[in-house]
Amino acid sequence: MNKLANLKVTAVIVTFNKIELFKECLAAIRAQTTPVSHIVVVDNHSSDDTPNYLAAQSDIINYRTAKNLGGAGGFNTGMKQFMTQTQDDLVWIMDDDTIPEPTALEELLAGANIAPDFGFLCSNVKWTDNNPTLMNIPNVDRTGWNDIAEKGLIKVESASFVSVMIPRTVVAQIGYPITDFFIWGDDLEYTLRITTTVLHKAAYFVPDSICIHKMGSNGRVDILTEKDPNRLNRFYYNYRNLYYISKKQGGRYFARHILASIYTLLRVPFKSPNKRAKRMGLILKGLFAGIVFHPNVEFPKD
Repeated sequence: MNKLANLKVTAVIVTFNKIELFKECLAAIRAQTTPVSHIVVVDNHSSDDTPNYLAAQSDIINYRTAKNLGGAGGFNTGMKQFMTQTQDDLVWIMDDDTIPEPTALEELLAGANIAPDFGFLCSNVKWTDNNPTLMNIPNVDRTGWNDIAEKGLIKVESASFVSVMIPRTVVAQIGYPITDFFIWGDDLEYTLRITTTVLHKAAYFVPDSICIHKMGSNGRVDILTEKDPNRLNRFYYNYRNLYYISKKQGGRYFARHILASIYTLLRVPFKSPNKRAKRMGLILKGLFAGIVFHPNVEFPKD
């Protein structure tokens, strides 16, 4: 018997200037074998045809931001809409280039039935060639990863915001993703808030809940090897935000981040294809900014 059969789910999609992929994502949500109760779309101030398309949709809660808030601000906004505009039990969050397979939600709910006191559940995210999407591999709980592996769930510590399901009660306890992150690490920080830094709740990877992440390429991004100089500035947020996250975790996590940053800094003059001084400056700027970065965590209002 499915104990969670009556739970209601809100899907939250954050979109920015990817109208065709967004349409595909939305169609996939609508085609789920287990229907969602609500669909929240955060249009992160798109300049393509997204606003016109959304205006014609009657089955969504549409929120257009006044400016591009980055992924972090987009998910913050979407989860606020979930908490204030619905009474649903679970929020299922994803980017606009996430294409859930028809049973993705059904399998997440099946996982919730196995482990009902979960902090979050995450899907099996693949790239277009069916290989794992390297940017979306969850961090496995090294001491308890196989606690209920025989039931088909793998215990994890953190995951990316590409098909993650979170209970309403958890959001009420830990608040929203941090808008000030803008991009990079907001999902890591938030899911760690659930499992290690605040709640210490168990979270699980659900292998049978499959999504395709239609990124342009399947690779890890790295300031050391990034070829496009126009994309370098975003790495500032990486180093600042990861400093904040690792400082919260403390101990070996903080030391590992500092050592890895210094190692990358020393390799830039020899390995980077262009703009070497700029890359080194962004690493240092991000690290120093992390020292004084104390962002506000917002909580749902009663």
